[in-house]
Amino acid sequence: MSGTVQESSEKENEYVPRIGGEAEIDFSVDDESPFVVIPRGGAKEIGRSCYQVETRTGTYLVDVGLNQGDGGLFPDLRGFDEGQIDAVFLTHAHIDHIGSLPLLESHNFLSDQAPVITTRPTAALADTLLRDSLKIHRRVTQKPGREQQYTETDLRKVIDRFRPCGYQAADLSDHIAHIDDTETLHFEFGNAAHLLGSAWLALTVDGSRVVFSGDIGGRSNHLPDIDEPPQADALFLESTYGDTHSHTNASDTRTDIYNEAIEAATNGKPVLIPCFGVGRSQELLYMFKNRIHTLPEEDRSQLNIVYDGMAQRATNTYNEHCQGEFAAESIRNYIVNSGDQQPFLFDQASSARRMSLSREELLEADETPIIIAPSGMLSGGFSPTYLLEFTQRYDDARIILCGFQAEGTPGRRLEEALKDDLDEIALTLPSNGLNGDIPDEGDGTRVKVPVGWISRYHGLSAHAARNELLQFARQVSPSQVYLIHGEQDQQEKMANHLAGNLDSVSTIQLTGMMNPVSVSPDLPDEQVVGDRPAKRILDERGGDIEVSDQSHFNSDAVHGTLSEFSDQIEALELALRSLSGQLAVERHDSGFSEEDIRRIVRDEMNDIVRDAVQENHSD
Repeated sequence: MSGTVQESSEKENEYVPRIGGEAEIDFSVDDESPFVVIPRGGAKEIGRSCYQVETRTGTYLVDVGLNQGDGGLFPDLRGFDEGQIDAVFLTHAHIDHIGSLPLLESHNFLSDQAPVITTRPTAALADTLLRDSLKIHRRVTQKPGREQQYTETDLRKVIDRFRPCGYQAADLSDHIAHIDDTETLHFEFGNAAHLLGSAWLALTVDGSRVVFSGDIGGRSNHLPDIDEPPQADALFLESTYGDTHSHTNASDTRTDIYNEAIEAATNGKPVLIPCFGVGRSQELLYMFKNRIHTLPEEDRSQLNIVYDGMAQRATNTYNEHCQGEFAAESIRNYIVNSGDQQPFLFDQASSARRMSLSREELLEADETPIIIAPSGMLSGGFSPTYLLEFTQRYDDARIILCGFQAEGTPGRRLEEALKDDLDEIALTLPSNGLNGDIPDEGDGTRVKVPVGWISRYHGLSAHAARNELLQFARQVSPSQVYLIHGEQDQQEKMANHLAGNLDSVSTIQLTGMMNPVSVSPDLPDEQVVGDRPAKRILDERGGDIEVSDQSHFNSDAVHGTLSEFSDQIEALELALRSLSGQLAVERHDSGFSEEDIRRIVRDEMNDIVRDAVQENHSD
């Protein structure tokens, strides 16, 4: 199969999808490259994750997100024909991975039978997040020069395509009735421990396999441990924290947040915790539930822990999906032993929507509120509303920041004021009324916030740090690693870390937008000597970039030695390629594991190279 995608250097318009273009990039899919992956977002950036996967008979997408920071808002969708996309796989429900799904529907890129395949919690949370995203999209595109790109009809259509499943392996033909009968695509979801229902994804065609990490977590107090992924030829690995050795202990961070919030509230000081409505809000609610019963009754009676905005519907979804494989064993055991079907709620927790009090009356009630409300960066949602009211009503309060604060957001300005040890910070918050369902955008309201109100906690990140990413990569044991979902400096540091610590890898590449990546079967690389491959780190165009601190192997020496045996290596490569088809079948049908097969072939390769070296010396 072959095709083209288009590329141009024109500056992206944040609100207009890139559908047209002039330049073309060729790609082909064949026996030697059974997969071609084209990043259409999420390349050297955090946001709009989207990867086109081509096989010989099908076109698929892995995630279709939005960029909520700088740069293009939508993935680059140029070059697609109507009805071309045969299926979409979603790794999890965050908007930077699903937000552009309705755009596929509005431009008719999905075939009539194309399913959106994901886990059951992801499907439920995606419904909530996409509907909220549509409201924001409508509001933003009312401004002059901005055109609405999709409608509620498009949203309903794409939601109707969802095919929810568990953490499982299946053939694509199980989900598409009229799939090409020559397509052998097999997929597998495993728990990625990043968000309820989050998954890594393995795709297999004729024995050749690619793994997409999605967003890797493993730090939550309510999700199971990460499932071990299968071994694969290639790994597309997130690199959000590629330069962070390890995060602050999450359990200690939760304890510190809890202690500060309770101390403030029991002393009559209201608390605002701006955070993500899906994931972080539920983690905080679970944290309070596990600890608040230890307080004296007098203290508990003073408290009202309020969850607002998107957190309300998302918390219901969390309660609905916490009795099976998607929740931690501790939660499942709690439900069985206590009979409590709502492990994320408790007596002192109140949904703002269900309270008889208005939000203004809430702040005037006898109980001191601890408010959990999106957005976590105070750039939208209801958290700016509460901060505005805090500054107007109270002499003292607490603002607890516990998530990433993007540059240019009110949350980042608070964070920087705390770092600079200022007394007060003036900033502009979105103007909105307390009783509106969705805060209205406007020029904003100028407020002054005492910096003494602000606390900043690191340690609750839902993304794995560098060593956890390395552990995941070692389990996949790929010969090719392609770094995605990370800023360039993070990717470069992650690449160097992998080069020094991942024995299986021969090529590490920083992926680039619209630059096709050909995935080859996992055969011994021509640069192998002994048990360790010569490792190359490539930029998006395939050129070498600097590898730091790789003293444990000498790449130049390896190249020099093997250049003497190019004829033998070329002949060996041809022989191995002729064997690759049989090996692909045997991978799954024989009694050998993939690791056994790789070891056998690698040992044979090493023996042949050693024989060639000895023969050369004897001559």
